[in-house]
Amino acid sequence: HGTLDEVSVVLEALESRRRSVGRLQHGSTWLMDREGMEQATRTRVAEHKAKRIRHHFGQETVIDLCCGIGSDTAALARHGSVIYVDRDPLKVELTRFNLSASHSDAAAHHPLVADAERLPLPPLPIHVDPARRQGARRVYEYSEMIPGPEVIEGLIQHHGSVALKCGPGVDIENLPSGEVEWIQDGSDLVEATLWTGSWAGSTRRTATLVDRNLQISGEFQHLQQSSLKEPAYLHEPCSVIERSGLVGHVQPEVAAGEWHPGLGWLAGQENRTSPWFRTFAVVAQFGWHEKKVVDWFRQKGCAPKAIKTRGVKEDPAQLRRRFSGDAGDWILALLRRGQRIEACVLEEQTHTESSK
Repeated sequence: HGTLDEVSVVLEALESRRRSVGRLQHGSTWLMDREGMEQATRTRVAEHKAKRIRHHFGQETVIDLCCGIGSDTAALARHGSVIYVDRDPLKVELTRFNLSASHSDAAAHHPLVADAERLPLPPLPIHVDPARRQGARRVYEYSEMIPGPEVIEGLIQHHGSVALKCGPGVDIENLPSGEVEWIQDGSDLVEATLWTGSWAGSTRRTATLVDRNLQISGEFQHLQQSSLKEPAYLHEPCSVIERSGLVGHVQPEVAAGEWHPGLGWLAGQENRTSPWFRTFAVVAQFGWHEKKVVDWFRQKGCAPKAIKTRGVKEDPAQLRRRFSGDAGDWILALLRRGQRIEACVLEEQTHTESSK
C-alpha cells in the first residue's frame, strides 16, 4: 500500500515504460518519468550520434549535459567514458540506474549535478539536450530552449566540439555556425542536431534516414519546376529531406519537377522511386469539385485510404466524413497547381533498390 502520490508516481513510471516500447531499447527495465521519456532520444538515433562523436574522439571522456533519463549517455557509454550532468538530482540518479540496466559499468562514468551556466568542467567535447518544454507546451525556437542561446554559445566557445539537440522544427537561420543534421527514424522526423567544432562537416545541412543508414549533405537548392498538366507519377518528399531543404539534391533520382512553386511535390512521367520520396501512380485526376470526387469513389465502392492536402484550405478530417464505404487502396490528394486545385487519386508504388 502507498499514498496517492506514491501510487501516482508508480503509475506514471509504468505508463512511461509502456510508451517507450519501440523507442528505447531497454525501456522495459529503465526508470523514467513522463517528462524524461518524452524528451529521451530514441536508441537508434542516440547510437547514430554516439558513433559520430566517438569517430572523432574515440574512448576519450565526453560530457552529456542535460542528461535526462540517460538515453544519449547510455549510447555514448558503450564506447568510452562519459560525464553525465543535469541540474535535477533525480535525473542524474535515473541515468545512473539506467546505465546499469543497459549493462554499462556505471562506476566507469561520472555523475554530476550542476547548472549549465556554471559547469565546473574542462573544455571536453559535449552533447547538450536542452529542455524544449515550458509546462505542457512544446517549444521549437532556439531562443526558448533551456539553457538558452547565451549559455549554449558560451559552451560552444569554451568546449569547441558541441552537439546540440534541437527539435526538428527549429529555424536553421537562428542557430549558431556549424552543421545542422535533421534525423528521421522510420516515418518520424525526430530531431535536428547542430554539430560544431571538429564534429561539423563542410556543409550547413544534412538529412539522415537513420533506419536506412542513408545520408546526404549540401546547401539549399531551388527545385526545378515541372510544366506537366497531367503527370503519370507524383512524388512526395519524406519529411527529413524536405525539412532540410535538400530535395533538390535528390530530385534527379525520380526524374521529376516541382508541380507548383513551393508545393514540394514533384511530378513526372517515369516510374522512378527513391527512399527519399513516397511515389504514387496517378490513377485519376480531376479539377477539385467535392461532389464529383465523392461520386467517383462511390462508383468504385470504396472510400480513400487516406487524404493528403498541399497548398489548399480543405481539412482532411472533415473531408473524410463525406465518403461512405470501407477504405480502399487509393489515396486522395488535393494539390495546388497555379489557380487550380487538382484532385488526384493515387496508388502508392513500392521502392526497391532495383527501381533506382
